[in-house]
Amino acid sequence: MMGTESHAALSDDRVKAFVAFGPWGNNTGFWDAGGWAGINDPLMLIAGSVDDVSIYDAIRGIFDDTVNTTRHLLTFDNANHNAGAPMPSPQEGYAVNADLGWAPFEHYADAVWDNVRMNNISQHFVTAFLDQHLKNEDRTAFFDLVPVAADGVWSLDDAGAETAEHTYWEGFPNRSAYGLRFETKSAGE
Repeated sequence: MMGTESHAALSDDRVKAFVAFGPWGNNTGFWDAGGWAGINDPLMLIAGSVDDVSIYDAIRGIFDDTVNTTRHLLTFDNANHNAGAPMPSPQEGYAVNADLGWAPFEHYADAVWDNVRMNNISQHFVTAFLDQHLKNEDRTAFFDLVPVAADGVWSLDDAGAETAEHTYWEGFPNRSAYGLRFETKSAGE
């Protein structure tokens, strides 16, 4: 529908920003670069680097093709499709289902990352993102990060103040941001 009058009529001025966890569809060609270029509101994508459902490279394609807005990509290294997903497994999912032959919890769980930890990290970034774009609060420090968290340097002086060498991710205690990547592109990039 992109480029049609009926699609243009769907625009809603109440939408100020988007957050998408492991968005599906770009992996099937459901959208194209022209459609992604039609997004003008800020976008945050959250994904696992080994997503085999939405396909991580297809999610990166969304990040690359939404050229008319500022966008962010938070990547959980070695996480799969449910990386950072805000919904927990239902309690019923923990028992092995006789019909399936496996516990449905496996659909929600990640083999590498603890779901609660991923949820907390996602909450950290989504809260800052929404504060920035819905409340107009300056949260730049939460987005102006070295892209690979492990490359960040924790450096405090004797009084506990950050030194000029300090590049560790804002809001993360020392040694707590490993396995994460955060990238930002501005409109036009």
